[in-house]
Amino acid sequence: MPNGYPINWALPAGSKLPKHPMYIKYSSSTFAAINPADVKQDLDGIMATAGNAEIVAYLSWLSRVIAL
Repeated sequence: MPNGYPINWALPAGSKLPKHPMYIKYSSSTFAAINPADVKQDLDGIMATAGNAEIVAYLSWLSRVIAL
């Protein structure tokens, strides 16, 4: 079973994501306080590798939720 759902996102067991600088940057903010342009800019700066999949999934989820 997948770890998330179309609009929802879940942290996989054993994930190192909570230690990622971009996760730390946004996880201490409310959704209303997050600038969508900042999330997009951060996504634009990530290389498209399998090793970055978790942070890309997290930032993509943030972007979708902020757009609601």
